[in-house]
Formats: sequence, structure tokens, C-alpha cells
Amino acid sequence: PVYQAIERKLTEAFRPLRLVITDESHLHAGHAGNPSGDPDAETHFRVELVSAEFACKNPVQQHRLVYGVLREELAGPVHALALKTKP
Repeated sequence: PVYQAIERKLTEAFRPLRLVITDESHLHAGHAGNPSGDPDAETHFRVELVSAEFACKNPVQQHRLVYGVLREELAGPVHALALKTKP
């Protein structure tokens, strides 16, 4: 459910030219954010997002836009989000 929510929200907000979402939760089993060690915990994600919405925005501004769209997930189930954004 978390993966799908991230995909839906980013697609709706940014109409991406490229969107790659990788669930890396299994790499963090037993660490902070995934102490249960459940490989399906959906707590750690890597996102690559290319969107025209990022034109004329620096990387910090781009990331803030993404954090805003995913604020609910970041306040709850998502412990870590690695971002690579490009216009």
C-alpha cells in the first residue's frame, strides 16, 4: 500500500517523464525505522523522479516539493526516502 501511494501521489503531482521507486526496506532489517526486520515493512525507499515541474528549481526546492507531496507517508510509515530529482 505505501509503494502504491507514493507512486500515485508522485504521478499525480509531477506527471513524471521518468519515475523509479525502489523499496529498500529489506536492506535495513533490524535497523532504525524497521526494527522488526520485516522485509515487507515499506519503510525505506529510493526514488528517481524526472519532471518538467522541476524546471528552474534547484535540487533543494525539488526535494521540498516531493517531501510536501509525501508528507503523510513521511510522518508515518516511511522512515527514509532517498531522492534523485531532475527537470
